[in-house]
Formats: sequence, structure tokens, C-alpha cells
Amino acid sequence: MAKRVFRDYAEISESMMEGFTVTKVSTGINAEGSGMMLELERQIDNVTIGIDISYDPDYRDGETPFMISEEYVK
Repeated sequence: MAKRVFRDYAEISESMMEGFTVTKVSTGINAEGSGMMLELERQIDNVTIGIDISYDPDYRDGETPFMISEEYVK
């Protein structure tokens, strides 16, 4: 499986997300069952690049509710 490094959404530029399509949506990813994970991908030549977005509405103090991974090869 590809290595995924998540960053705070505030660090992401809008242009970084251009060209991606949502390929999978998973719900209930946190302990409370309310979290969501979106998997996005795009083709560059013959390579599929992915980005994952996670959202935890029940985050605790000091945690970030919305995280976006760096691009990775799928």
C-alpha cells in the first residue's frame, strides 16, 4: 500500500486539487462512527495519483478535524 502523509487542510492550495475525481467514499471511520474518508484520484500519463481526505466531526481539542493527504502513487 502507498505511504500516505496527512496535512492540515489549511496548508493546501486550491490549485493542488484540480483534476481530481472522487473514486470512493467511506463513512464511520472514527470511534464514534461519524467520520468520513474521501478517496480522490487523477491520471498523469500512465500513472494514477491519489489524495485522501478525512473528516472527523467529533475531533478533540488539539486535533484537526479535516485532513488532506499528500499526493501518492496508487
